[in-house]
Amino acid sequence: MRFCRSLLYRKNFRLRKQTKNFWMASTSTNSGGVVYTERVRNKRVIKPLIYGNYAVIFPQKNSKGHTHKWTIFIRPYDRDEDLSIYIRKVQFRLHESYPNNVRIVEKAPFELSETGWGEFDIQIKLYFTDVNEKPVTMFHYLRLHQPLIELKNGQKMVLKELYDEIIFNEPTEPMYRALMKHPSHKKDSRYTGDTFSAQSYGYFRTPKDFEIERQELRNKLEAEHRQIIAEIEDMKRTLKDGCELLERYRKMLNESEEKGGDAVKKEQTEKENS
Repeated sequence: MRFCRSLLYRKNFRLRKQTKNFWMASTSTNSGGVVYTERVRNKRVIKPLIYGNYAVIFPQKNSKGHTHKWTIFIRPYDRDEDLSIYIRKVQFRLHESYPNNVRIVEKAPFELSETGWGEFDIQIKLYFTDVNEKPVTMFHYLRLHQPLIELKNGQKMVLKELYDEIIFNEPTEPMYRALMKHPSHKKDSRYTGDTFSAQSYGYFRTPKDFEIERQELRNKLEAEHRQIIAEIEDMKRTLKDGCELLERYRKMLNESEEKGGDAVKKEQTEKENS
């Protein structure tokens, strides 16, 4: 599994055993036993996400000296998709100046609201419905000042949205079934309407708006993949040349030892004859 934007391939390094149709991944349980979960072989599922934050400025500082109210969020690329089908919970690690700075959100919408006055990096950790799938960690820099947009009601707010993808390579069977589900949220008030709440949830850009960013990300990944393949081929050639050079040296050494041995034998024979 991996997050594309960071190009950090987050693979699940587990004990694997090949069977006819599946990989078997072992994981410890609370009782100390081992549960074997079948992995769907040769299957890859890509789940696009939108993450970011929005923020509004207070007319005046609050009692804590905070100037903004902000919300950080994770939402589906397709607004009709339910993230809770495959995401169990999301952990947000805030700046250490916040009390209880590690916050857990266990149901959709996966978002967290707070107040503050400064920008900082927020660690986001996604936990999946199948505990055999390793959590994925990402980071978002909280924006309070830019980019500034104007809502339909004339109110201004900061909104920063980013596109990314989670790639599940050979997920477990339960996870694969969950990833293939796609229930509709069209009747959910969180996803419809023209209220500030629905707007501030992040639906200012449609999937079409992210197509350019999505294609750029794909192109970058393909370029990185080609570069990795080229580097691997170069290393193979270097290794082959090194092996050939080593073999030549070995032959030269053997020939030298044979010649040296013949010379010693000849010298001994001459001594015996004399």
